[in-house]
Amino acid sequence: MPPRKKQKTASASSSKATAVSEPSTDFPSAALLTRALEQYPHALSLRSKEHTKAPNQLTDLDTWLTDTENGLLSKIASSQPVSKNDMTSLMKWKLSRGKSRPTLLGLVAANPESLILKATSTSLKAVREANLDLDRALLALPDACKMKGIGAATASALLTLQAPHLLPFMSDEAASFFSRTLGAIKYTDPFYKKFAAAMVAEVQQLNAESSGPDSQVWDSMNLERALFAICILKKHGQGELLDDDAPSDSLKRKRDES
Repeated sequence: MPPRKKQKTASASSSKATAVSEPSTDFPSAALLTRALEQYPHALSLRSKEHTKAPNQLTDLDTWLTDTENGLLSKIASSQPVSKNDMTSLMKWKLSRGKSRPTLLGLVAANPESLILKATSTSLKAVREANLDLDRALLALPDACKMKGIGAATASALLTLQAPHLLPFMSDEAASFFSRTLGAIKYTDPFYKKFAAAMVAEVQQLNAESSGPDSQVWDSMNLERALFAICILKKHGQGELLDDDAPSDSLKRKRDES
């Protein structure tokens, strides 16, 4: 996937729906996150191989998801209709990358094509028109969740492709970094709204701390991928791939809790 152009800073408005405390303490440093993002393909391969019956499915689906010419990302970028096959593949990606819940595939497949077309087009349009307004973008969730089998987490996997600078995919791995401020993960709209606001706050902080023309430009999508990579590499005992010669204290950014 080609490097992203630097996005304008997104801002969350002051509504109660998205109010969230300051980013969690001991969040990974920009240097560690950059190395983790570089290791994302390897982490994804490790996760994919956990599925012994289809060891390449996740990596293939991830490539399709973010393909800028023939993937779902290209469809959404050019406002093409999202089909039932697309939503089924998106669900397969989400379940392969996280917790396996095969019954959800059947629920997605039971949706009429017309409902999928309406729900996806309406929700993606709402996100597109929200521009940099997080609260407005989050209003798209109910429309996306009108499809059977689609909750906040799966909806976020779709909507992040429309606004990677604003809406993150809600993976268990990424959410785990905010457990001290958000608590245990819940697959609900209210939890996702708080999670999205927390991720936007971290993106703002990371980009504010960036210096130099070669610094990584962060958005909600690539931050989620970096956090996912950290968790998977550590799970497989390969955390050393994230190491460099920097002192261990530099791998975390201290936050003041409030």
